[in-house]
Amino acid sequence: MSAQALTHAMLEEAELLDELIDLVTEQREAVKDDDRELMQDLMKDVQDVFFSIQTKEAQRTRLAESLAAALGCEPRLSALAAAISDGERALFRGAGDRLGHVVFALKSEMAVLISLIERNERYSAMLLSEWRRLNAGFTRAGGLDFRG
Repeated sequence: MSAQALTHAMLEEAELLDELIDLVTEQREAVKDDDRELMQDLMKDVQDVFFSIQTKEAQRTRLAESLAAALGCEPRLSALAAAISDGERALFRGAGDRLGHVVFALKSEMAVLISLIERNERYSAMLLSEWRRLNAGFTRAGGLDFRG
């Protein structure tokens, strides 16, 4: 088991997370544009990428645990970095930092999308409630007479 394999797995996972960020950003724009067809396509794409991320994350976890067992340390970035050779350490830490930054960026992008969706949901509920109230008023009053 080598630190190089784990470094590579972290970088691959970061690439997949970057792809997911792009899709979430596109979803946000689709919500703003009320593009239902695009949103449905993006939801399928998100599912596909998310499945790939889960697979890569499981691989990364196995590699980290295996490397940690071989080095006699915990399967955490800081512990593994301290235990590997100086030549591999900089690339290893860089891959870990990149992965951490991408996860943070994804969380931020998802928070924006969720906020937008929740805001749209509140506006829709408010409008629906108002139209139901108005409709009930028209019904009680016998409706509107549009005859001249």
